[in-house]
Amino acid sequence: MTTPEDKERAAATIDPSSLKEAKEAIAVGCQPFLKRLDRLEGGLMRVRSAQDVNRFSRALSMYLLASLPLKPVFCPFCVQHSGGTRCQGCGYAETHGGRCDADASAFGQLVEAVIDLASEIHEVRESPSVPAIDPDEAREQLKDSIERSRGAARGFLAATSEASVSGLMEAKRVYIESILKALPVDLIGSSEVFHSLEVVGSKLERYW
Repeated sequence: MTTPEDKERAAATIDPSSLKEAKEAIAVGCQPFLKRLDRLEGGLMRVRSAQDVNRFSRALSMYLLASLPLKPVFCPFCVQHSGGTRCQGCGYAETHGGRCDADASAFGQLVEAVIDLASEIHEVRESPSVPAIDPDEAREQLKDSIERSRGAARGFLAATSEASVSGLMEAKRVYIESILKALPVDLIGSSEVFHSLEVVGSKLERYW
């Protein structure tokens, strides 16, 4: 397990310009995310059947997972160590299991777990059975999921605007955790999805 001292040692390697670039990318990325959530909320009126609920729940979950800040532009370590000397001297790699494409990498394991979760959600569409769901109650649950995601994004923006390197990485971890909790997995009703979500949660603990 990475210690607080390891994290601070890694954070100390980041230049202010790299931190600033990552923050700007987060600020830019959150705006279309929030607008899309507004459009999704507007589409709830078309959720009228159990099948609609299942489809909307899966679509929302897939969008939330795809929008997690896991791309290199959102990471000050990746920003600083991109290009021809990719990952050379990366403080995160040195303290979190190696390069992000290494089997032991905390970040790499988290990304793989998120991909596996998205795959399990995608596979649900192949199931011929749709559980009995009250559409009115489901719409309220979906609305709550969207509102929680919106609140998490706004909190993420606020937390990162003046954050240090360690503060930004911790804010990302907290945000990802909040989005995972907002996923409408109860409405999807798949034991495989529940299990994959637990795996993502366990990998997130090592992320930062």
